[in-house]
Amino acid sequence: MPRQDQEASQDRRAACCDPLPAPTPQTSRPRPPQRRLPRPIPLAVRHAATASLLALPLGLGTAHAAPAVQLGYGFDDTHHVQKVEMAMLWDSGFAWGNPQGWLIDLQWEVNVARWNSSSDNNPHDLWEFGASPVVRIGWWKHAWAPFLELSVGPRLLTGTRTSDDHVISTAFQFSEYAGLGVAFGSDRRFTAGYRFQHLSNSGIKEPNPGTSFHVIYLRYRF
Repeated sequence: MPRQDQEASQDRRAACCDPLPAPTPQTSRPRPPQRRLPRPIPLAVRHAATASLLALPLGLGTAHAAPAVQLGYGFDDTHHVQKVEMAMLWDSGFAWGNPQGWLIDLQWEVNVARWNSSSDNNPHDLWEFGASPVVRIGWWKHAWAPFLELSVGPRLLTGTRTSDDHVISTAFQFSEYAGLGVAFGSDRRFTAGYRFQHLSNSGIKEPNPGTSFHVIYLRYRF
């Protein structure tokens, strides 16, 4: 083989066998922190929340716009006072719960009552005027619907004594009562109930003996 060809062959073998250049070292960069995705809300929790939200408008929809009229009789044996009263009630439209089970609702009540004193010590008869909200907690699953009710509100009397033994000092009084009742009849239009009512001036002026009535009533919703 000619010398020139031998040299060319050796050059080609050297070129093929040369090692590859070493890779240039790269500086490692810190990885950005990964954001943790929020855990999905369990399906049961979502269903419970949806049911609760749906229950609220159902409860609101049970409020009746028609008013109710109420007649009652009360007595305070300690101070020898009896009263007859008439009241009007309206549903406020605020309610929460299950219209076919436990339900809490709010009613407005205005009333007027005539007090009669049977005391032997200079008796005085009075008129009572008042307005108050009434919170009712009822079980509405059956045709006969029992409930509890609570109320606090102002009262205005036309006098400050029912006798010389019962001086209440101020014509402005606060009324608070708790009671129970049952609604029945067609569309539960009739209601019968009992209330324990206490009136006092909350210490605005002394003497402040208070007046406590046991009241029974009948109610009809139009």
